[in-house]
Amino acid sequence: MASLCYHVERTANQAPLLMTAPRTPESILSAYFGPFAVSTWQLLPSIEAATRNQPYSFMDMDAYNALVRERPERAQAIYWREMIMRVHLSCCASVLRHTEWLNALFMTIDGNCLFGTYAACRGFLESAADACYSLSPVPKTLATSLASIRARLKERPTDTVYISKELEDRLIHFTHGRKLQRKEVADPVHAAKQIREYLDGLQQLGVADVHALYGELCSITHPSAESVLIWFEGTKEAQEVIWRRTETDQRECIEKFLNDWKETNEGVFNAAFVPAFMSLRHLHKLDFLPKIPELKSFPLENFPAWKTIERQITK
Repeated sequence: MASLCYHVERTANQAPLLMTAPRTPESILSAYFGPFAVSTWQLLPSIEAATRNQPYSFMDMDAYNALVRERPERAQAIYWREMIMRVHLSCCASVLRHTEWLNALFMTIDGNCLFGTYAACRGFLESAADACYSLSPVPKTLATSLASIRARLKERPTDTVYISKELEDRLIHFTHGRKLQRKEVADPVHAAKQIREYLDGLQQLGVADVHALYGELCSITHPSAESVLIWFEGTKEAQEVIWRRTETDQRECIEKFLNDWKETNEGVFNAAFVPAFMSLRHLHKLDFLPKIPELKSFPLENFPAWKTIERQITK
């Protein structure tokens, strides 16, 4: 299940935007998170609303296994219906989690809280990296499998069993992945990976310097030298080194941090949201989940990955 690169296709008139006052979510996003961050933010309430009254039901495994023997076409339809449910649930859950971290980030920036800004950025980065691992391959998998999925959903007679174990494992890892207790018995796919592995996924998608960004975030959010020295400056005077409190301007420190990491944060932002948007757009073609009409207004055509995926559907 190969991943695609979710870079944006830039045009000549896409100049960097400077943050305006007051510090609204829109001004922060347009200044530091790329040209499509505001469009993303405006779309999020529609996705949140789509989950509010959407139940997700999954058949008991014993009942499913019995159905496989008795009515295999029906079992295939249930398998793919539940798989699509997992895609919808995982995409929407990832969007809700990203949104919560962004809300935390906006509050800490508005309150000139430097440590809070670092903590919220770290939370958003970890949320994006986790979602990237599970969800970035999904749009291409759906595109290349769409005809077969439709046939199974319609319970057409077939001599072949069509499943996607890797897709299933990725989605289950997203919803159930956690640090397992020492004596806990669980499917291996439930075991969370090291953060480096999740960050590697972002790096493979072309997000620049993501490990370095994570290192800086941890240098403040963990007790460390950096989280002490930010408050003091040492100078050598005669035979002594004198440490004195610095006049730290939290607002300036926040803006310097966000400016320094603008390119990386844009890549993280796109990798967090765009795969979920692409997958949800694909689900519109299957006609059994509520559509999110506002998704059509998001300019996916600016992302080369979407053009590649669309070509896969038309083959």
